[in-house]
Amino acid sequence: MRITQADIAKIANVSQPTVSRVLSGDSRVEPTIRSRVLEVMSTHNYRPDARARSLRQKRAGLIGLVMKRPKGGLTDDPFFASLMSAIMDFLVGKPYHLCADMTLDETSQVSLYDELLRSRRVDGLILVESEAKDERIHRLQADQFPFVLIGNPLGNEDILSVDNDNVHAGRIATEHLVAQGFRKIGFLAGPPETTVSRDRIEGYLQASRAVQERPLVWHSDFGANAARETARQILESPDRPEALVVLDDFMAMGVVQRLRSAAQRVPDDMALVSFNDSALCQLVEGGLTSVGLNIESIVYNALDRLVRLIEDEAPSAPHRLVVPCELSVRGSSVPRREVAQR
Repeated sequence: MRITQADIAKIANVSQPTVSRVLSGDSRVEPTIRSRVLEVMSTHNYRPDARARSLRQKRAGLIGLVMKRPKGGLTDDPFFASLMSAIMDFLVGKPYHLCADMTLDETSQVSLYDELLRSRRVDGLILVESEAKDERIHRLQADQFPFVLIGNPLGNEDILSVDNDNVHAGRIATEHLVAQGFRKIGFLAGPPETTVSRDRIEGYLQASRAVQERPLVWHSDFGANAARETARQILESPDRPEALVVLDDFMAMGVVQRLRSAAQRVPDDMALVSFNDSALCQLVEGGLTSVGLNIESIVYNALDRLVRLIEDEAPSAPHRLVVPCELSVRGSSVPRREVAQR
């Protein structure tokens, strides 16, 4: 006969609600009691009925994540890999699993969110790559659906959000190039409607005004392939910069590929600084200078808030949490003559 929660509670000498709290990962259960209950479950090979539990709780047990990219746009993307890894690390041992989807464009993205709201296929959503006019946020707020934004809420105090100060990140990246003696600095950004592009451009503008009369900004779709094509335009431009701040490491690799195909070198022909501080930084000779964003901390705090929201607990204050970032300097932004003199 199949053992039940009531049996586990009787054997462990606790109440059945306590067993339920242990199963849900409730941190308020005393560690000694949790250990005793888990030991009884292991001894008796107890496996909770996930379908019955979700029906009782009216939950699907799923956290949703939707990325908007062209087909193949996530291949080899270190930001996406880091994001997924951090999410799955957080969910280990918790009664939730990840439901990930990709949409190709704005139309399919709106349709997917409408379907998620209608079907309640997931209990809550992590939003990434927010936009200045983000229709997703309006729809989710109108439906009172649980979500947490990894990004800039643009002053909307009703949104739970976790992010870096991307204005600051853009500024320290550019200030570093200014300190290295570069006087013609450009910025290769992502799509202009995304808040991460707008914020990092603003930081670039604040720092570059000290050394150049006008900004040099180019936009590209996300990904190495799109950045490689835009880099061709930059290299052929009469306003070609001597140093470039790039929105992320993956896009920076597209710039590196374009430079290599033109028999040009980093940093001699173009100095580079990017963001994310991923493993890709080691693929550039001398290393790629990059701003580390502490993705693990961002994801942990975002998911902690989302789970609390789903389970009707008070989310951690404040509504907007800003995680520190840090610049790691490597060879891509340091003139070789300076290295030789050291």
